[in-house]
Amino acid sequence: MKFERGNSYSTGRPRGSHNKLDVFAYACALAHVQHKIGDPLPEEYSHTNLWWALEIALRESPRDYVTKIISMLPKQVSVETTMVTELADDELENLIAMLRERVLSAREERQALCQRQDLCGFSGPEQVALHRPVQQF
Repeated sequence: MKFERGNSYSTGRPRGSHNKLDVFAYACALAHVQHKIGDPLPEEYSHTNLWWALEIALRESPRDYVTKIISMLPKQVSVETTMVTELADDELENLIAMLRERVLSAREERQALCQRQDLCGFSGPEQVALHRPVQQF
């Protein structure tokens, strides 16, 4: 029987739900992303073509691999935050004071670092950036 418009027997799968293949693909991709080099392969995925396709994609083109993994992530993410309006005035003032203290201590640490680097022959904060190791992706 063909599924036709106006079918009243079933409403179909709910929007956003996944079929078995989707669930397996997401689980395999997640396991692949979390897998550490040198650790044994996960038994449930190591024999699958999807696992080895992900391995090949990672080795041949890491940028495309990351792009594909990111494309599998949900497009809409909800984040719950506490609204500032929900805080009492005292809590809000304490929060502002704490943040100011953090900013001041960070400035003092940065100035102390710059002064130490001046003693070591560096001319300023610009030089510090040149001597940091660069992360490559």
